[in-house]
Amino acid sequence: MNQQAVRLRDVVEADLPHFFAHQLDPAANQMAAFTAKDPTDQAAFLKHWHKVMADPGITVQTILHGDEVAGYVL
Repeated sequence: MNQQAVRLRDVVEADLPHFFAHQLDPAANQMAAFTAKDPTDQAAFLKHWHKVMADPGITVQTILHGDEVAGYVL
C-alpha cells in the first residue's frame, strides 16, 4: 500500500501548468461542475489564475500527493 501523505500548501506559479494539464483531461472536464468555455485556451486560463492568486479574499491551496501536484481546492 502506498503510504505517501496527502497535504495542502499555498499555490505557486509552478503549479499552474499542472492545473492546466488537468483541465485538458476530458474525464476531468466531464466530472467538473464548472468548466472553461475553451479548456485549451492557456492565455485565458493563466489570466483567470493570476486574478484568483492576487485576490486576498480567496483561499486556494494546491493538493499534493507525496511531492506530486494532484489538484487544488478553492
